[in-house]
Formats: sequence, structure tokens, C-alpha cells
Amino acid sequence: MSVLWRLLAYTRPYAGRFLAASLMLILSGALVGAIVSTVKPLVNEVLLGPTPEVPSVEHDPGPDILRSVRSWIPSDRISEWAREHAFVEVPLLLILAYLIRSALGYFGQYMTIQTGSFVIRDIRRDLYQAIAYQSPGFFQEHPTGVILSRILNDVSIVRRVATSTLANGIRVASMVPFLVIAAFLHEWRMSLLAMVALPLLGIPMVKLGRKLRRAATTSQETMADAAHRVSESLRGIRVVQAFGMESYEVGRFEGSINRVLRAEFKAGRAASLAPALVELVGAMVGAALFYIAGRGIAADMLDPGNFFVVLLCLALLFVCTRRLNAVYAETQTALSASVRVFDMLDRERDVRDLPVAKPLPPFTAAVEFQAVSFSYGDELVLERIDLTVRRGEVLALVGPSGGGKSTLVNLLPRFYDPTHGRVLVDGQDIRDVTLASLRAQIGIVTQETVLFDDTVRNNIAYGRPECPLERVVEVARATQAHDFIEELPAGYDTVIGEGGSRLSMGQRQRLTIARALLKDPPILILDEATSALDARSEALVQQALEVLMRGRTSLVIAHRLSTVRRADRIVVIDAGRIVEQGPHAELVASNGLYSRLHELQFQGKAVG
Repeated sequence: MSVLWRLLAYTRPYAGRFLAASLMLILSGALVGAIVSTVKPLVNEVLLGPTPEVPSVEHDPGPDILRSVRSWIPSDRISEWAREHAFVEVPLLLILAYLIRSALGYFGQYMTIQTGSFVIRDIRRDLYQAIAYQSPGFFQEHPTGVILSRILNDVSIVRRVATSTLANGIRVASMVPFLVIAAFLHEWRMSLLAMVALPLLGIPMVKLGRKLRRAATTSQETMADAAHRVSESLRGIRVVQAFGMESYEVGRFEGSINRVLRAEFKAGRAASLAPALVELVGAMVGAALFYIAGRGIAADMLDPGNFFVVLLCLALLFVCTRRLNAVYAETQTALSASVRVFDMLDRERDVRDLPVAKPLPPFTAAVEFQAVSFSYGDELVLERIDLTVRRGEVLALVGPSGGGKSTLVNLLPRFYDPTHGRVLVDGQDIRDVTLASLRAQIGIVTQETVLFDDTVRNNIAYGRPECPLERVVEVARATQAHDFIEELPAGYDTVIGEGGSRLSMGQRQRLTIARALLKDPPILILDEATSALDARSEALVQQALEVLMRGRTSLVIAHRLSTVRRADRIVVIDAGRIVEQGPHAELVASNGLYSRLHELQFQGKAVG
């Protein structure tokens, strides 16, 4: 129930709209009681006609909805007048009642759907916001396909319940009490007998509710797995095709959707069994009532009109029960999806601002790593790193793959927090400053170019929509990007496709460097920025990087030692520890790890 209450809590900003919609739907349900009451005069006065010879029976004939309309007619003429006019009055009353009910139902349902749509928008916004602020560790734990399944598939399931299903549930549920009241007013004895049996109709829903929810959870989890398979194979589609593994990937996906199919069959069995049981119980109750009513009418103990009103009320109650059963089944499925959505929404951020965090002043002195250690679970990645990077210094980090270089630089913008130790900027622990102010002073260029399906201009000026075109062109010229941009079909207004797919690797990298230069950060992180480029592209990108690094404090990670020879200082990291540091010439002459790496890369080549 806590999940349901939490969903309802999202309606608070729209409480007025929701209450007005609910009131209209309730009034629409109330009119059903008036509509079914027209059956009595239709049966007694139109279909059966007067029966003056029948001795009076001492029983409550129930209310007549036409009584107020005919109150001015003398009692000795009422039977004759009713026979002549009931067939006109009843249809007119039906039309009027249904006209009012339709108007109330339309506006009530529309406003309910509006409220539900606002609620789903808010849930999606909050969910995406919660995900967007998570650390990289969260995305390692939750694949992209699973996250998309939460945002799109699971929230869509909740959406059905929060919109159309909610409106139908309110409208149908509001009919129930008025139908019960109408039945009791016309014939309380039969109604009481029916109401004793009516709760039996709800037993299948309660019994199958938990089973349906478990089956829905399994179905949604397997759907997330299928989404992950699709996301993974599409990201690596070139490798899939190059190795001729299309059939294999199709088979893996088919296995995933077959598991979805089996889970949906299980949920379908639970959802289908409830209405079948409801019909069976309803038929048994109806048969018993027909038998009792037939004997009562034959013995002049029961008014036929009252019986038909009660019968219609019970038939509508039966329909309402079936519809409520469908609403209940969809609600159970939605609650299962809601649990998964709220679990992700409530995931505590690994990295967040402290309550006392303050903005970081402009960088002026040094970045320090003091006795920094870091672990991924039980795996120790960094061990007691002590390192100081002075303002304006170019520091290169080299060493074998998996040694911890990228992890070390990722601690500076607080993508992760150290397990032990501190990272300081100008002597201030970065955990004591706001993330926004810290990251505003750091620019990052990585091997993996991250571009968006937008124009060249918007990619360079990402996060700065107010930036004039002249400034964008200026940084593009500085980073060797202007010439190829001018050759594009629409120049700076060319849409470059998903991930910049319409550009070469070197062109993409120059755009990311231009973006970093436009940001103009005092601290720069370059993580394998040229490792995926050919020689010509690398030369152009290297020129752009030299412009970018000018006057900035730079931490450069590179496997190609040719790109770091001119660094002010080179730090060699192996197995999470600093094993050497110094300028290039000194490290080459030391016969240590750097010297061995240098020899392996440049064996047989002249290196200047």
C-alpha cells in the first residue's frame, strides 16, 4: 500500500483538478440509480398493464421515479394516464439522464486523464533527474537497456493506471453504492439475499492478486533483460556484422523475448482466471435469485417492477465487478512496475553535495592527492597515492593498462570519492565544495567522443546556448576544426547524427576539444584523447590540444609515450601505486618501468 499512497501523493499539486473530476464521475455514477428506477413503471405500466383485480399485497412497492412528475393527476385517473404516457415519459427521462451522465462522464474522465498525465510526467522527470545525478558506478551496475526499460516501459505501465484505468475505476466504483441503494429501496429482501452472496465475486480478485503481481514483476524484469540485449547488440553492430554473428545475436534476443513470453503467459493465466470465476459465481447467484423471485411473483408476494429493478441493479453490479476486476489486475501490474521505478528513483547517490558544501573559489594554486586509496568492491585499484599538481603544470600519467590512471583522474571531478584519503583543490577538500562549482573549473576530453544528435554549433556550445556564433567559430579555428566544418552541408548548422556518426573520428575529437576550450576551465583532464586516431588526425588533434592546454593545469593520460614527452612531469603508475616520476629524459635514463615501456614502443625507431 505504501507504493500506492506514494503514487497518489503525486496528485497533490493537481488536487483541485482531481477532486473536481472525481466529483463529476461520482455524480455520473449516482445517475445510474435514477436510470434503473425507470424500469419499474416501464414493466408495471407499459409492459404488464394495470391489474385492478389482483388483491393488494402488503409489501413495500418501492419508490416510483415518475411519482413527482404525476403528482398533480387525480388518483382515480392515474392508471389510465400512466398507460397513455409512461411509454413517452420513460424514454424522455432516459435521454435526459444519459445526457447529463454523458457530460459528467466526459469531463470527469478527461480531467482524470489530464491529472494522470501530469503525474506520469512528474514521475518521469524525477526518475530521469535521479538517474542523471548518479555516479559512473551506478551505470556500471545498471546497463543502459535496464535504465531505458525503467523510464519507458515501466513508467508506461504505470501511466495506463494513472490515466484511463484510474478514470474507469472511479466511475465504475462510484456506481456500486448507488446501485445497491436503488436495489434496497425497491426490494430490500431480495437485495439483502443478493448482497450476502455478492462478496463471493471479490474472492477471486483477492486470491489471484498476489500471483498476478509476482507474474507481472517477472514479466517486467525479463523485458528489461531483452532491452539490454537490444541496446548491447546495437551499440556493437559493426563488430556483430564483422564477425558474422547476426544469427547468434538474433538467437540471444529470441531467447530473451521467449522468457518475456512465458512470463506474460503466466500473468495472463492469473488475469484471465479471475473473470471466469466471477462469471461462475455470478451465474450461481443469479440462478438462485430467479428461482426465489419466480416463486414470489407467482404467489403475489413480489412486485414484478421491483424485481426487474433489482435484477438490473444486480446485472450492473456484476458488470461493475468484472470491470473492477480488470482495474485491479492492471493496478497490480502497475504497482509491480512502480516498485521498480521507485527503487531506482530512491537509489542514494554515491556522490552528492554535503549539506554544508560551499562554492569552490577560482583555482589558483595546486591540486593535491593525499594518501588516496580507492577500491571497486573488494578490488583495490589505488593504494596511498600522494601527488601534487601545481597550477599551470602539465602532468602526464603513464603505465600499464589497468594500473589505475583513469580512476585517479576520475576522483578529481568527483565521479567517485576516495575510499581513503583526500583530494584537495587549493588546500580545500573537494567533498566540502559543491559539485557544480568544482566541475565548472574542470574540462575533460576522453578517447570516447561524446557528441549529441544536434548541430555542430550546439555541440561546441553545449551548456551555453547564449554563446554567440563568433565565439564558437573562434574556438573552432583554434582547434583545427573550422575548415572541415565549413565543408559540411550546412556549416555550423549541420546536424551530425547520433554520437557524431556523420563525422570522422578525428573530426569528432576536434569538436570535443573545441567544446572544452569554449568552457575555458583552469583544470584540464585528457584521457587517451589521441589513442584512437590515425597519424594525420593525431597530428591535427595534437595541435588542437596544445592550444587547449596552454596556460592550464593539465592531467594527461596516454599510452603513446610520444604524446607526453614534452610534459613538465611524468608519473608512472603500476598496480595502483606511483612507481616513478620525473621528466622524460630522466625517466628514460633510469632503466625503470618507463624506460622499458619506452623501449618497447620505440624499438628500432629514432625518437626525438
